Amino acid sequence: MTFHSIVRQWCKAYRPMQDSVVNGNRRFYLTDSTAGVVELAKGITNSLSPCVVMESSVEGYVKGGLIFRNYPLYFFVRARDMSDGDAAAEAKEEAWMHCQQFLTWLRTKHDNDPTRTKEYERIDLEENVDIQTVGPIENGWFAVLIQLERCEQSDLCLDEDMYVSVD
Repeated sequence: MTFHSIVRQWCKAYRPMQDSVVNGNRRFYLTDSTAGVVELAKGITNSLSPCVVMESSVEGYVKGGLIFRNYPLYFFVRARDMSDGDAAAEAKEEAWMHCQQFLTWLRTKHDNDPTRTKEYERIDLEENVDIQTVGPIENGWFAVLIQLERCEQSDLCLDEDMYVSVD
């Protein structure tokens, strides 16, 4: 299971979002980069607050024969009035609340759910979780950015058919 499918599953199940492309209630978005996050914020309608934006870039490192991937997630909330500092603060607090709900759901899947897969177990929820506020991004959108790390094993074996002899 890919990490973005785990996040999408949460967005579908989480009542304040209930992501559904079919019903016109899209609340989960993938983007290529940080620049894509800003571009996306320009096009999201105000009624789709809150929502989650995830970068699909491949980042991480290899250590001890294991691959550690970094996954940036933005929990977006639109401030009701950009000229009001209280509204911006409230939007950031709401984004933080949604982020905490996601982390709690993820921890429950990680620790207590007998149906969980190894995919949940490989997500680091104890260390290396970076959290920061981002925004205003565009048009009154604020976000809480978290960066989760997931350990992935590389089970690839050399496939001789993928190579040609070079002399």
